[in-house]
Amino acid sequence: MKQAILLHNPGAGDEDHLKSDLVECIENEGYTCVYFSVKKGDSWIHQLDQTDFAIVAGGDGTVRGVVKELMKRTALDKKIPITILPMGTANNLSIALGIDSNLNHAKHIESWKNSKRQRFDVGVIKNADKTDFFLEGAGYGVFPHLIKKMIGVDKSKVKNSKDELKLALEVLHEIILSAKSEKYWIKADDRIYEGNCILLEVMNIQSIGPNLILSPEAATDDGMFNVVYVDEDQRADFAEYIKKRIDQHDVSFNYKSFKAKELTIDCDSAYMHIDDELILPLKNIAVYEVRENVLEFLVPKI
Repeated sequence: MKQAILLHNPGAGDEDHLKSDLVECIENEGYTCVYFSVKKGDSWIHQLDQTDFAIVAGGDGTVRGVVKELMKRTALDKKIPITILPMGTANNLSIALGIDSNLNHAKHIESWKNSKRQRFDVGVIKNADKTDFFLEGAGYGVFPHLIKKMIGVDKSKVKNSKDELKLALEVLHEIILSAKSEKYWIKADDRIYEGNCILLEVMNIQSIGPNLILSPEAATDDGMFNVVYVDEDQRADFAEYIKKRIDQHDVSFNYKSFKAKELTIDCDSAYMHIDDELILPLKNIAVYEVRENVLEFLVPKI
């Protein structure tokens, strides 16, 4: 019988996913399960060597928090595969892994016996002062401004995840219309790119933020970044695209993009983001590198 560790973020997403419901459903499928709330410290770390796989019940931020601890383990430690019960707002990581966030948790748990392991590369960003990692993407321009603005926006009329995603798109539309363009310089492997943009993203998966697909061709295990940017001369078209998304039209946008394995970026930006975390831009030029096959996720077989 396989041993699972359930790492739950109570209150993540639209519903109150109770501890007893999740544990009972997991054990009914033949697993033994130890439950931990990620809001109550990191004592779960000491249980990892006794488990066969980790279940992260929460959103993208919860997954990042768990991965942050897993990445502290050494090459001699047991490698723990992860599966996700998507309970957040955007669930971009679940989308990238082919995990349907619209299914209820019982359906997900039933599917684990017929799952496969999916390799997942991790992005590393570093300079002289610090080193950090990202799973979704890191970047400059309108998205870090969106994260900052959403902290203080009125959410009194938000009833569910769909409402919150729509609100984020509305705020993003306002930001695009008024955001200052930012000068960038990029060395991508042996090429140089420079100009003025309103969006610059180093993507590790297809989508970020309110489920905006910036790099549909991105793969979790190809050892490459997808660099996506929107130049100043695309501002009006990008704003119109977001407006159509708000109105629920099925539209796409022609982002400028390229692939690279290693990047050096200098961007004149007041803020940047790493996954869903807003930070001040790293001092000095930042270097981005792909770390291949760092993680393994359990995903549905197609």
